[in-house]
Amino acid sequence: MKKIAIQTACAALLSAGAMSAAHAQSSVTLYGIIDAGVTWFSNLNGHSTFVANDGSIQSNRWGLRGVEDLGGGTRAVFVLENGFNLYSGTMVQSGVLFSRQAWMGLSNTTLGQLTLGKQYDFFWDNLTQFAMGQVAGQYSWHPGDFDHLAGTLHINNAVKYVSPSFAGLTFGGLYAFPSQSVSAGTGRVFALGARYVNGPLNLGLAYTNTHDLGLNGPTQAGTTFFPDLPAGPVLASNVQSLGAGGSYRYGSSLTRLLLTDTRLRIEDDSGSMLTWEANEVYFATPATTLMAGAWYSKLGSQKWVNATAICDYALSKTVDVYASTTWLHATGGAAPVFLGGGAAPVFVNGLYVGTGPSSVAVRVGLRTLF
Repeated sequence: MKKIAIQTACAALLSAGAMSAAHAQSSVTLYGIIDAGVTWFSNLNGHSTFVANDGSIQSNRWGLRGVEDLGGGTRAVFVLENGFNLYSGTMVQSGVLFSRQAWMGLSNTTLGQLTLGKQYDFFWDNLTQFAMGQVAGQYSWHPGDFDHLAGTLHINNAVKYVSPSFAGLTFGGLYAFPSQSVSAGTGRVFALGARYVNGPLNLGLAYTNTHDLGLNGPTQAGTTFFPDLPAGPVLASNVQSLGAGGSYRYGSSLTRLLLTDTRLRIEDDSGSMLTWEANEVYFATPATTLMAGAWYSKLGSQKWVNATAICDYALSKTVDVYASTTWLHATGGAAPVFLGGGAAPVFVNGLYVGTGPSSVAVRVGLRTLF
């Protein structure tokens, strides 16, 4: 009798567990991007050269994405995402395993999503989709990515809310508590964003206010920002970025427009970097994507012009090959430095004294998604 009772109890527990599993379905997905290729620069430190580099069209990454259905339209969600260098096998940020994203939270179909951890702002969420860099990668991002479109601003200690969709409109806000040190992140961050999607029309807005942000103008964008600043890393006491963008698709063409304004305050200096961009994406065939566009950026007397074209061909649903050409021209004391281009320009009294105001980057590469 005792044996029968134990068997009955075990069967009941197993049945309850099966019912719970059916109610609360969960999944964890491994995903990633690997990009590798070769780039020719016409003017890198005054010389033309070939460079074997990776993560150009998209930064290399792998991540874990988890979802668990809690019932009633509510889910527990998390993302852990690592950035790595393919050619060396090292992490992008030494000693930080999940340098890109590390957050968890709750999502509800009626109330929206609340997440906590290391996250992106709304420039990444709402405006990156309108930029040339979204298709062509690092050489076509705006100077230094000071407007965060390339996702180089990874915000620690962040609490983020995104609303559900109201007839195509979503909005959200983010607040980040200061990190213990600037090298570990930033000071206080406050961000807002909104997005509207209606058929072929897509619109986005974003605002981010960051305190105590470490910047390296010479290597990021070929600038010292202001003439009396050193040609090296600086601490910006405040960086405010405001952006708006939109796209409209008609047939096989997608027209995209973008405007960003980044206001920098560094020591006793302040200024505004305004950037206008327009580009066109053409889906020539299901496997072939073409894009061409240009942007113009200005900070005081410094001016940058970038023109980019790319052809991307899909070998399968997850593997593609591409070739791109980007021309960058800088005047007014700025140097022609591509984001992640590896240049080390020479400045005297805040003015570039290197060789030539222009540089061309020609890239061929292979990318795979998983």
